[in-house]
Amino acid sequence: MIKFERTSVMNLENAIRGARNPMNSWGRMDSAYDEDGNYILGPNDLDLAKRLRRAGSDHRKYVRQIFVSVDITAPCTGGRNTTPTR
Repeated sequence: MIKFERTSVMNLENAIRGARNPMNSWGRMDSAYDEDGNYILGPNDLDLAKRLRRAGSDHRKYVRQIFVSVDITAPCTGGRNTTPTR
């Protein structure tokens, strides 16, 4: 069984701010951190992200600035734990 643990999404705030740079629309940013320190996308920022995603690869460059880290645990198949075939 494959397990995904300790998932972390980083740099979302900077990616959204960078997506707003070409339009000088930083004043429309409505995302914020909640009491647990999680970054919550507001309706304006979510709408911008969706529109840029639909606009094509040239416009969704902001996604490249979002980092996702996860620990993956999977069973070892092959190598020293298998019996050789002849």
